[in-house]
Amino acid sequence: MSGFPNLLTDFALDVWLVARFAPRLRASLDGRAWERTVAGLLYRPGLTRRQGPGSLSLFGGPSLSGAPHEIDGAASSRQGSAIVECKATGSGITKGDVAIFHFKVMDFYKRSIASASRQCWWPFMCGALPTAWSARAVALSLGLLVCDPGRLPLPVLLRAAGQSSADMYLPEKLLQELVRLGEQALCPLQERWPYRAASRELVFEPHRWTGSGIEELLWLEDELSGLLLELFERRRPGMLEAMAEKLIWQVKKAA
Repeated sequence: MSGFPNLLTDFALDVWLVARFAPRLRASLDGRAWERTVAGLLYRPGLTRRQGPGSLSLFGGPSLSGAPHEIDGAASSRQGSAIVECKATGSGITKGDVAIFHFKVMDFYKRSIASASRQCWWPFMCGALPTAWSARAVALSLGLLVCDPGRLPLPVLLRAAGQSSADMYLPEKLLQELVRLGEQALCPLQERWPYRAASRELVFEPHRWTGSGIEELLWLEDELSGLLLELFERRRPGMLEAMAEKLIWQVKKAA
């Protein structure tokens, strides 16, 4: 998982834990409550310059279009920044949600391109409900990381796959394919949309992802997530729910 910050993997896991277990723990994830909860999870050692729901800029900077764009949460570290969109609607994250969030992030990126192109941004879409396959595919093609209760987030799966003993418990071939495709998917926005200062051009490689590669990675996420959760249930039953309960209590206390 070269280049992807561990603290953002921890953040993704915490978002999943809350989304997955909040209904069972009778915690509200409606609308602003979900936004506040996810933004609260950005308050952790190593993340600074944080902003929460209602912000109409990104770290105080305007967009290129001049239009105000609401950002539900953001935080930065020495390794890179997380930019967060939260959705708690009955239909889950949609393709339209993905497209709008991508536009907002790119509008901020292009406004401060000279400095932003030297940074590392990872956009997260955090859903309180499972995301449809089509929306996940579009998000993956644009470099947006989906965290929802449907499956473990990709950074978490990659960290598990990187453990020395992973192939003792999970199929080695699936782990190898996850690493091959997943590390490519976790590149920062600046690597996916590099800026050439000499020619003042943004560059995009349209064949970076093919439909078959996206489909395979989405299947691997589902398959390995299911296997890993079954393993946890057998070896450490109740541990994940206990972690979620603690997180929800911490977020409520800080609110």
